[in-house]
Amino acid sequence: MHYNTALLVGRFQPFHNGHLFLIKKALKKADKLIIGIGSANVTDGNNPYSTSLRQQMIEIVAKEEKLSDKIVQIILLDDFHNDKKWLDQIYKKSTKFDLVVGNNEWTNRILEKAGYPILRVGFYKRYQHEGEKIRQLMKENKNWQDRVPECLMRLIGRDAS
Repeated sequence: MHYNTALLVGRFQPFHNGHLFLIKKALKKADKLIIGIGSANVTDGNNPYSTSLRQQMIEIVAKEEKLSDKIVQIILLDDFHNDKKWLDQIYKKSTKFDLVVGNNEWTNRILEKAGYPILRVGFYKRYQHEGEKIRQLMKENKNWQDRVPECLMRLIGRDAS
């Protein structure tokens, strides 16, 4: 089955090749994509990048991959410890979507319960492409560059410390 618009939620801390894989898989099932930047209201060791920087990462990759016309909306999603509040903000901020794409079971559970079909793509080389591992490599001044799209090197590299 093919869909009109998919919703993909991630933290993008930082945007990495696993995220790009997920976006490309989503666009094989849907014509358009809404991207939700999760944990928009959280800044800590696990969420060091600002929402504006994360949005910029997505926009740069979309332009480089010639996907800008397919990504119809980028929304900022705050963390709530309340499923209903979290879902309500999606309804308030997003345009209509008819598919959810992702690997986060908490997110999938909430949206599946709300009646949306879920496409669980699976992780792409999770042992390499995980934000926490990439951030750790950056802190240790080890090679992390091959884990993110090349077009983000300068943007992310200046914040890698």
